[in-house]
Amino acid sequence: MDYCSAFKEVLKNNIVWIEAQSCSGETVMMLKEGCEGIDELFFHSSPVKFISIATEEKAGKEMLDDILSQDHYLLVVEGAIPKEDKICNFAGMTCREILEKLSKKAISIVAVGSCAVNGGVIRELGDLGVKEFVNDKKIYEVPGCPASDKMMIAMLYSALKESEK
Repeated sequence: MDYCSAFKEVLKNNIVWIEAQSCSGETVMMLKEGCEGIDELFFHSSPVKFISIATEEKAGKEMLDDILSQDHYLLVVEGAIPKEDKICNFAGMTCREILEKLSKKAISIVAVGSCAVNGGVIRELGDLGVKEFVNDKKIYEVPGCPASDKMMIAMLYSALKESEK
């Protein structure tokens, strides 16, 4: 199966993609991918939900409340989790609080990019990777700065297939 076919399969699933403290490198890599339907991942209300501090004005608390009421989704985390809560907030919650709540109902979690994997270049400021906050679920990791679009698609597909077992 080629990666665009795998991506079409991924898009049929309920996905929550949260962008924490990030340069958006992984989002940009995915948008540059060129697979049919790539815009569904970030711009439409398909089963995919995108949370970013950059989208708070347009989405905000109502969208977050809706997402938090769901279960059975693949959680994708882009960006580091900041040590200081005031740096990363969305709809009145910190990135750490959102990650804690979302991880409880997620079927699997995929950390994309070095910042989400281990704090990346901003680790020196105290920012951490997803595994340092979530330890009760398996975390799939796609390192890189930015992470490879093809590797992200492969990992999302693999995480979903494994959760079906």
